[in-house]
Amino acid sequence: MNNKADTQSWLEWQQAVVKLIREDFSEVLTQVGEEDVDWDAWRPLYDQGLSPRDAVADAFLLLPA
Repeated sequence: MNNKADTQSWLEWQQAVVKLIREDFSEVLTQVGEEDVDWDAWRPLYDQGLSPRDAVADAFLLLPA
């Protein structure tokens, strides 16, 4: 993934993940920023094609509603 479009997609995905973590876990994880996330651990979820919502659910072991 070397072209600008792919890089932008990864960056947008990261921003969406952080936004979801802030929204879904605001009671426990306050002031979460992009610099607080281990993106090396999250990258495989992005590479698998998971949406930000599905990646957060997978990472935090959330069950479907």
